[in-house]
Amino acid sequence: MMEKIGTPTNPDPNPEPEPEPTGDNALLVIKMISGLEKEFELTASEVQDFIDWYNGRADGRGKETYMFDKDFNKGPFTSRKDYVAFSKVQSFEVMEYTK
Repeated sequence: MMEKIGTPTNPDPNPEPEPEPTGDNALLVIKMISGLEKEFELTASEVQDFIDWYNGRADGRGKETYMFDKDFNKGPFTSRKDYVAFSKVQSFEVMEYTK
């Protein structure tokens, strides 16, 4: 008697990557649908916060925008904040490094 080999399951055609930062710091590059690229130097924890927001928003949870607190080149301002709208993000890349 011949043993029946199981049929392979169909892999998800659009698997969602679930990157987890492993370095101490990272450069996060966000490509907007307009073609503009935004770069942020972040800690691993800050990168994970962004990824959690992005994945949650993709599932319909959370706010439409994510706020980055820019603590450099403030000039005369007490704070600088950059808001990124989920619906305007085309893709993002995380480049990890250790200082």
